[in-house]
Amino acid sequence: MTQPSPNTQPRTRPERPRIPNFKRFLITGAVLGFIVGAVISIMGDEVQGYTTTTGALYIGAFGAFIGLGVAGIIGILLDRSGRDQS
Repeated sequence: MTQPSPNTQPRTRPERPRIPNFKRFLITGAVLGFIVGAVISIMGDEVQGYTTTTGALYIGAFGAFIGLGVAGIIGILLDRSGRDQS
């Protein structure tokens, strides 16, 4: 078995730019948005004609939509900043 000489550098892989996992970002944004929307709906005043559950689902779905958009924008910004450094 041969041993490497002390003067040789160990081989290293070139460092790839770190980019975000978009699926995880979007799912996390949607879940957090839904939770925030549902909590806001439950803490708020009752609306005539809607049950608490229905209001939580509607406002939660709207919060999920907003969270999805915000997470997408953050993911794109992180992707761009990670690629600029390479």
